[in-house]
Amino acid sequence: MNFNIAHFNESLIYGIKYLPNTLKLVFIPLVMGLILGTAVALVRAYKVPVFAKLLAGVVTIYQGVPIVVALMIYNLLFMLKFNDLAKLLHIQSSVADVDNIWVGIFALTLMAVCSMSEAIRGALLSIDHGQNEAGYSVGLTKVQTIRRIIIPQMIPVVIPTLINNVVGLIKASSVVMAIGITELVAGATIPSSRTYSFYEGYVAAAVLYWGLTIIIENLAGILRKHTGKFRGNAYD
Repeated sequence: MNFNIAHFNESLIYGIKYLPNTLKLVFIPLVMGLILGTAVALVRAYKVPVFAKLLAGVVTIYQGVPIVVALMIYNLLFMLKFNDLAKLLHIQSSVADVDNIWVGIFALTLMAVCSMSEAIRGALLSIDHGQNEAGYSVGLTKVQTIRRIIIPQMIPVVIPTLINNVVGLIKASSVVMAIGITELVAGATIPSSRTYSFYEGYVAAAVLYWGLTIIIENLAGILRKHTGKFRGNAYD
């Protein structure tokens, strides 16, 4: 099989053109996953009555559903409900008029919330319980103790696991092309439909994913070194 550099370069350009869609599919779920995942982890780690068991069940069930299956379910629900709403409001429209990238973002966000909550919960449980008692002994409330003592110590512990989750999120973003969203992989293979040479298109997509992963890992290294001061020199 011959590797055509011209086709590869063209695929690379197309992949970069649609890179913003992939970044949107990664960073919106990432931010929401960190916020909601931290909340879920705190509820479970501190065993809030009723909610802790409820959220534990939701996380366990959702993690057992493949992302592509969840994505298809949400897409079908979206199409059905959107058409029903359009009929109710007497709107002459179609599902195609709405950017279904938000269906992908919704599916990836739920995946990120579940996976990141587990990572954060593990990091919270790694902090010695005496740290909580020390905070209470100097007059801090539970919220102040969590914010000022627990979370700063938790951050360097959780970073490696979160980076694995972010890399997984980057890879998982490629499945949204199953519902017609043009992201990095779909964009990189657009020229292939004309040249009938998909090899270069997929290699170009792989190179772009590799570049994204390297950037994320380098940023994580800098962050881990900066936050290591909260737990001594172990993370320098």
